[in-house]
Amino acid sequence: MAYAREVVDSPPNPTQVRLTSPRSARVQKTLAAVVAVAVLVGGTITVARSDTWWEVALWVAASLLVLFIAVSIGASAAEDARASAALRATAVPSRAAVVGAEYIDDGETTAYLLTLWITPPGGTGFQVQHRCDDLTCVTAAQRPDPVLDVLVDPEVRTWAVVH
Repeated sequence: MAYAREVVDSPPNPTQVRLTSPRSARVQKTLAAVVAVAVLVGGTITVARSDTWWEVALWVAASLLVLFIAVSIGASAAEDARASAALRATAVPSRAAVVGAEYIDDGETTAYLLTLWITPPGGTGFQVQHRCDDLTCVTAAQRPDPVLDVLVDPEVRTWAVVH
């Protein structure tokens, strides 16, 4: 017995892109590489001078953790730059209405969680959320009837707030 499956063609969820210039990504990758080299050199020297096995184990574990974080920062910067270039190549400028703003204070940082309604030119609008502490977004969150400049690719449904 065969069952019929109905395929619903729904648009994909909108994806936010963090706008990153190639220069900014290069600076982040360089900083990550410097940190990685410093951790490897410092960890090697410390391990060579340690007298007990637990000091060696702690330094190796700490060095691996910091090395992992540095590599992640470099990889993230490169991916953000690629996504930004792809978005800039196909996106159109648009305006996003801020339909909701919630102040977030998690103890370490403060930001606003903005609910935006993006209507691309000639396209169907969609709602997204953007958490940000940039002055542009903070100011928009505190104004009546605020709007933000965005780049949006309605075909792929990717978007970015222009800061």
